[in-house]
Amino acid sequence: MFSSSPNSRANHSAMKIWSAQNMSTEQCSTERPTSLDRQETVQTVSRLLKQAPPGEFDKAFSNLRALVEDDGLMCEEASGFCAVHNKDHFTPVRAEGCEVLLTRHNELEENRFLDPQSQVSFKYDHLRRKASDFQAHPEEDEKGEQWRRELQESLKAYVNEHYPGGLCGVFIKDTAVRRIFVACIGSHQHKPSASWNGLWKSEWIFALTLASTSTEVSGTITVQAHYFEDGNVHLNVTRDVEETLLVTDEAQTAREFVKLVEKAERQVQTGLMEEYQKMKDTYVKAFRRQLPITHTTLDWERMMTVKIVEVHIKQ
Repeated sequence: MFSSSPNSRANHSAMKIWSAQNMSTEQCSTERPTSLDRQETVQTVSRLLKQAPPGEFDKAFSNLRALVEDDGLMCEEASGFCAVHNKDHFTPVRAEGCEVLLTRHNELEENRFLDPQSQVSFKYDHLRRKASDFQAHPEEDEKGEQWRRELQESLKAYVNEHYPGGLCGVFIKDTAVRRIFVACIGSHQHKPSASWNGLWKSEWIFALTLASTSTEVSGTITVQAHYFEDGNVHLNVTRDVEETLLVTDEAQTAREFVKLVEKAERQVQTGLMEEYQKMKDTYVKAFRRQLPITHTTLDWERMMTVKIVEVHIKQ
């Protein structure tokens, strides 16, 4: 569950950048370093930035910028790198009465995103992390919107109870024969002053037709955490979920859907807590210095005092 390195290809490419920068003068005179072409550099940087912990994209980008030593390339690609990170991490937007997550599911075009709950679209500057140019964007599918709102309200009540500061969004995609609903949950906790950052997010997808009595729900729960006080520990957990949802009316189906989500997320949390306890009793315990046979800590100050008294008496 603890992640300590990128994938092998990203590592290989990053090592080539490192070796090209740190090769000695003597080596350079006899052996020409292998350099990355532009496309390979962009791909390598993109893969490494995708692994940036929550709330630490700027630091990761600055470090890679210094490593690559090509400001032109990095500045040109910065907006694209940042856009991918913001959508992958379900970046929350709170502005002009909108409360919505940035995802690939509510992306329109030219960096515009939809907030279906307030029925507005806006342009988002990924580098400055600022929303602007808000415009009305009404939903034409009234029946689909009725389903979406019921799901949104039920999911919002669940998120408000379990994720302080978290947001959720339910998005709808119409096809010729069915409606596809996508529900997203994102809760960011950034505590750099306490040397940790974290993210809990989940994504749920299911489809409905006019004759649906049940549907298959596919979900992905992701937990990321980074602790960096006197060390560097990463936690990356991903769990895929497949469940069947009974379909009745809008309100009842929404309630059953939220119960399904809560059950799956509770199982993930319980599994994490059990793993922490296991680590505490095994791996972490092995790192610690064992207590003496009395199972109590030694009072070193008292021992030194006794020795000093004994020496004084002998003298």
